[in-house]
Amino acid sequence: MTGPSNSRLKIKSDYVAGLVVALAPLVYFLPALREGRVLSPDDGVIFNVPLRVAAANIIRSGYVPLWDPFIFCGLPLHGAAQAGILFPLNWFYLIASAPVATNLMMLSTYAVAAVGAYAYARRAGADIAGSIATSLIWQWSAFMVEQIGHTNILHTAALMPWTLWATDGYLANEKRRRAVLLIVLIALQVFAGHQQTLFYSLLLTAAYALVMSRSFGKARRTYFGFAAFIFAGLALAAVQILPTFELLRNSMRATATYDFFGSFSLPLGFLRTFFAPYVLGGGNGLMFRAPYIGQPFFGEYAAYAGILTLMLAVFGIILKRDTRTKFWAAVFAIALFLAIGRFMPFGLYKVFYQLPLLNLFRSPSRHMMEVHFALAVLAGRGITSIRAAERPRAFTAKVAGAIVFLITCITVTWFRPAAFHLSREVPVSILRAPELFLPIFMAALSAVAFVIFVRSKNRRALVFVFAVLIFDLFMYGNGSSWRTHSPERDSELWREPESVKFLREHQSQDTNARFRILTQDQAFDPNAPVPVATPEGFDFSLQPDIYMMHGIENASGYDGFGLSRYSHLAGDMKVWGELTEPDRTLRGESREIDLINVRYLLTRPSIAISAPRRFPEATKSFGNQKFAEADLGQPPIASGQRLSFNVPETEIDHIALLTSLNWSDVIPDNTVIATIALHDKDGKTTTFDLRAGDDSSEWSYDRPDIRARIKHKRAPIATSYPVNDANGNFEGHTYVSSFALPAKIVVTSGSIKVAAIKDSPQLSLTVARVSLANGEEAYPLRSEWITKGAASAANEPAPSVVNDQRWKKVADLKDVSIFENARTLPRVWLTGEARTLPENEILQVIRSGKFTDGQMWDPLRVALIEGRITLNSNTRDDSASASLTRYEPNRVSVKTKSTAPSILVLSENHYPGWRAYVDGNLVDTLRIDYNLRGVALPAGEHNVEFVYRPKSVVIGLLVSLLTAVALAVWTASARWTARAKR
Repeated sequence: MTGPSNSRLKIKSDYVAGLVVALAPLVYFLPALREGRVLSPDDGVIFNVPLRVAAANIIRSGYVPLWDPFIFCGLPLHGAAQAGILFPLNWFYLIASAPVATNLMMLSTYAVAAVGAYAYARRAGADIAGSIATSLIWQWSAFMVEQIGHTNILHTAALMPWTLWATDGYLANEKRRRAVLLIVLIALQVFAGHQQTLFYSLLLTAAYALVMSRSFGKARRTYFGFAAFIFAGLALAAVQILPTFELLRNSMRATATYDFFGSFSLPLGFLRTFFAPYVLGGGNGLMFRAPYIGQPFFGEYAAYAGILTLMLAVFGIILKRDTRTKFWAAVFAIALFLAIGRFMPFGLYKVFYQLPLLNLFRSPSRHMMEVHFALAVLAGRGITSIRAAERPRAFTAKVAGAIVFLITCITVTWFRPAAFHLSREVPVSILRAPELFLPIFMAALSAVAFVIFVRSKNRRALVFVFAVLIFDLFMYGNGSSWRTHSPERDSELWREPESVKFLREHQSQDTNARFRILTQDQAFDPNAPVPVATPEGFDFSLQPDIYMMHGIENASGYDGFGLSRYSHLAGDMKVWGELTEPDRTLRGESREIDLINVRYLLTRPSIAISAPRRFPEATKSFGNQKFAEADLGQPPIASGQRLSFNVPETEIDHIALLTSLNWSDVIPDNTVIATIALHDKDGKTTTFDLRAGDDSSEWSYDRPDIRARIKHKRAPIATSYPVNDANGNFEGHTYVSSFALPAKIVVTSGSIKVAAIKDSPQLSLTVARVSLANGEEAYPLRSEWITKGAASAANEPAPSVVNDQRWKKVADLKDVSIFENARTLPRVWLTGEARTLPENEILQVIRSGKFTDGQMWDPLRVALIEGRITLNSNTRDDSASASLTRYEPNRVSVKTKSTAPSILVLSENHYPGWRAYVDGNLVDTLRIDYNLRGVALPAGEHNVEFVYRPKSVVIGLLVSLLTAVALAVWTASARWTARAKR
């Protein structure tokens, strides 16, 4: 170990240095804290904080936090892992208010990361200065700063240096207590609750243990021992792992497509952000104001770790070529290669898709965790090597500094994206944009500091190096979006929203009057189609998880897992709570949300969000046709689906479209790929055929491999845009087409239905823009007028838009409109009849409200079941009753009365671990109405209890306890042996 020779001085200096880096996060975040910010932007404030507050409330109420009744009609709380119930830094929520607990948790997380990085660097051979540099770079790197809203990721990353530190500690003397420490740290990483970064961290730790044990000449049993330690760490955390795997099997992530697996891959263009962090725009507006022009979610890709960091890391590799340095250089290269994911050449990432466990994760860009830690370690080792070098390498330093400076200059000039622009209407120049001149300035300053330090190696030069490094990282990080997106302490988030006050006033104290809400951050008018496009921005009062903090149950939610069957039952709901086909679910005959006890629908205020009844301006021309300025933003229409639109009565003589095809390479020329229908005010319909080659073509027509096999010609191009992905660089296109009517009509509605083509089952059509036109006058459609649904006959009129009295507006608050659902079903009821159907048919009945023979379905009378069941009764008790007598997170009690056999239906998710007891006797739990919970009951009065007691938790707890006991005995036996030898 490198350091002062005096042991006492070394210990004191290390303690002081450790305290300095531990307090560094407080200094870094001080400007935001002084403004009253709570360090939890984006997902942190709408997901992580509410989840932890809800878990703390459940615990304080005296319940074991196993089940979360507040989102998605119930979801495993402990099993989902993301609440991090067993992770100590989350326990602040048990003793402090949400904003205070959040800031304490976040500052503690960065302090843990800082001290861990320092401790590892010291144990790995860096001197105090180098170790401090490693700590500062790690805690202020782009990965750690940009992931601030992803609490679980930060917790896992904060512990990663500690597992490496513990690995080195065990290698030093192979004491069992150090092995146990490593095992405990691995278990804590599991408890942090982010499986992807845990997996990456374990791979890194295993590789490090293998390489370092071999470099120390340790016996083979040593690195096999490390494999056993990792396994023991996982066994110690079995109480968390087994419930999480159970949830995974039942979630929407049970299987993952390659598109999901490769999503959020690091675009190659983002490599520029190693040198100029905001060359693609994306600052918070305080200093960096250029609009962001890159892939969505800048924070997933940002690569910046400081210009001086790069210089120091390069020098570390040059001066200190030992095993550790080579290992971290290899980690940097390999992790960066993995981070680019689907942009790997030759489709190599598809090979990784075949690997079990790994193929369940998306966002390969999160390998930047290893990239940035490797850079931090190498930079720290660079400082140590420079200070220890016998002769200065001034010329080499000048070359390294000059190269990094030159690359930075090229990045902000030649390699600057053509679309880069300023937020104000002025020509782009270096001096006008801090996004461009600051990287050059920092590169020049870093090069000067670096060269001076290499030449002199004195204390002043070292202080200068640290001053430049800290200034650079501070300017970058405080220019990031967390600085402005973190809520303030007086934010409405921490108060009771008006919508919650309204719901509390209408929530009866009677247990049987329980209800759920459904939040949709969307426009809603019972008399108009529900828009498909999501409005810009978001309102706190409509974020589904916010209501967890106030004890309000939501049929919507936001969670990384989501139950697969519940998603299908609740309108194919996405993991962030959005309905896939809201018009079908909210305005059709569907009983989806009625079944799940939704009494109130919360949307944006109708005044602010109702669809405008005038056409937008037609400011763009393509192929002599006029269109709106912007695209409609609609998702592609798949085979068997259609887009419908309702418009103000308008006289037209033709219609024009911008479209493109997807997965259409096998479709021959002139094939009808869609039918356009226009309905006039007299109910007459005019139809047109949209044909491949003539009217639309494959969007990726110019991709080399597609061009070689495509079977239709290219339609007239309207717009083109560059595409840079794993298949190379090419241009994507939209295509213009127009259709003249036989005579002028006054159009009121229309539709575009995509054909079902046998040879192209994945075919879809993207409709970018649509204009109705009369001569030279064009009337572009608005996205708010468009709905998406299943296809029907081409000449079928668009669905009429009339209020069926299902929805009644009961409140127009400042931020929310609230509608009451007249068709909602109670939380619990009895049915006297059961009908057995396949699961797909059950879904169809629920979504249409009728059986295949056209008979209407009454959920209160007929239960839909997949398995066979016999009620053994020819009579029905119309006066049968069921009432809730007890409702807790892990227990629901119901009292029933019926003179005939019946089925009890509870509007809660069916999920493994829920057990049913009738009059104290364990009975089978039924899955009813696709995914609701229920039991079969004989005639009479009964007390029914549903208790959540999952075997996964029980077995996991047993494994964890046995592992803990085994580790205690194993450690104690070593002490006994040592004493016996004395």
